[in-house]
Amino acid sequence: MTITAVQRFYRFHAHVYDSTRWLILHRRRPAIAALQLRPDSRVLEVGCGTGLNFPYLLPYLDPVAGRLVGLDFSPDMLDRARRRVSAHGWSNVELICGDATTMRLGTHFDAVFFGYSLTMIPDWIGALERALEHLVPGGRLVVLDFGRFQDWGPAGALMRGWLRWNHVETLRPYEDYMRDRLADFEVRYWLGGYCFIAAGRKDA
Repeated sequence: MTITAVQRFYRFHAHVYDSTRWLILHRRRPAIAALQLRPDSRVLEVGCGTGLNFPYLLPYLDPVAGRLVGLDFSPDMLDRARRRVSAHGWSNVELICGDATTMRLGTHFDAVFFGYSLTMIPDWIGALERALEHLVPGGRLVVLDFGRFQDWGPAGALMRGWLRWNHVETLRPYEDYMRDRLADFEVRYWLGGYCFIAAGRKDA
């Protein structure tokens, strides 16, 4: 899988993303609650896509004191996100087209969120390391993503195969890597490993 392949994938899916992903992308509210946001928090969402998570993130933030930055490497998905931001009049949202594995945003954040994006990044370790570099000491990192379907029996293999066909790799040790780098780390699984929420704090 290459970045170009994923960008081609989302060139089509940008048009149907908002109308289809509610079927498969679950547990957004508890994942965002795990960020422990304040009204004045500065938040980075890595792989923000069309901005589907913005309506869940922005109620935590003061329109003036709080700030949300959405980063994605698909121009087509970001175009949809811009339309969403414009339609709602969100003035404290900034959108950036960039690569999560090489991002240098020149600022730091109180919280970084990956919502069903980490499993699509080939260099996922690089993406997590860049995320940690952009966190303030004590800042929160939360990942919501597909799990291993470990309790699904034979259906689990089918789900993993279908997701891999869609550029999603579920079998990497995401949680273990985060556990070794974050304080107060917690991981919660849902529906027999359908998805997980992994959350922790960057040490001071």
